[in-house]
Amino acid sequence: MKRITHFNKEVRGFMKVRVIRFGLTLAAVLVIATSLSFAGGGRFGFGKSSTKSVAVTLDKATKLNNDTVLQPGEYTVKFPDNTQSPEVEFYTDGKLAAKAQAKVETQPQKNEYTSMELGGENADVMVAISPDGLPERLVFNELVEK
Repeated sequence: MKRITHFNKEVRGFMKVRVIRFGLTLAAVLVIATSLSFAGGGRFGFGKSSTKSVAVTLDKATKLNNDTVLQPGEYTVKFPDNTQSPEVEFYTDGKLAAKAQAKVETQPQKNEYTSMELGGENADVMVAISPDGLPERLVFNELVEK
């Protein structure tokens, strides 16, 4: 029986291309995985997400501390949990509707449910949000009368 100890040029060229293609694919996957872990891509299990979110429903137009007015509707409120003065983001239908600065006040116990405090003459100014399950209160307007 005759042993084949060499391949023709065409087969060697094909194998070389496959090895190079595999190496490039592997390198691309490693770059993507590394960038996701540094970016906190918690969705794929890399790194930790440091953003909290809660759902709120506004029954009427509500003004934030930067004079942005949120229209009535359902919002997802997202905020980082690693700062005492977070920039809070309000999303509706998956789109960013507004951003506002807040101050975190720590409370002695966790909130049982999400609640909002509105103030101002017509109760149309966002004063604070207390997210459920957290011992925190996000304060937007301290000086507004409740």
